[in-house]
Amino acid sequence: MGSLFLPSHVASFYSNYCKDNIFFVSLQMNAANIRFMKNMSSQQLDLFDDYALESQKQQAANRLMVFFEATGIRRSKPLVFGEDNPLCQKEMYVPDIAGKNMGVFYQIIGNLGAYANKEFLDDTDIILLSDDTLKKLEQGIKDDVVLEMEKRHKKSSAKFLNLLFTCEADFISWVKRRLETSPDENTLRLLEIYEKG
Repeated sequence: MGSLFLPSHVASFYSNYCKDNIFFVSLQMNAANIRFMKNMSSQQLDLFDDYALESQKQQAANRLMVFFEATGIRRSKPLVFGEDNPLCQKEMYVPDIAGKNMGVFYQIIGNLGAYANKEFLDDTDIILLSDDTLKKLEQGIKDDVVLEMEKRHKKSSAKFLNLLFTCEADFISWVKRRLETSPDENTLRLLEIYEKG
């Protein structure tokens, strides 16, 4: 039997929902340690998956909140990386990331079925913000990428209604998880090169 660690608010949800001894909930260091005692029904598994997805959406939104707050771009959504590939056939705006090999990064994105551009195009679907951009925003500094987003948003906020945002850390984390279930030696090698800088 495996363990799954979730935030305490999730533990509270499950302890209230599952009073029929399907599983036992114990708290450890503000996280819920869910130990499955019986096989869960498909309805319960669906509920579990839905809640995990909502939790992931919230975490992504929290990481990007500093950007949304600083720019006033509030109606766009964070990109959620699940088991499916949300990048397939998408145009992705990826500005330069200081100290990183962007050719390698673009190839990783291409291997996942998306088109990476260093320019914000009319048909852009996804915007990737660097971790450096978000760190600067936390310090009150708007870099060129943020200033460009603000300018475009003021010119036409309608374009931003359908845009999805993600950040470098979330993207890299998803690529690593995907490589665990769908091994690809070429992408793994490229990721190693990218992370070395």
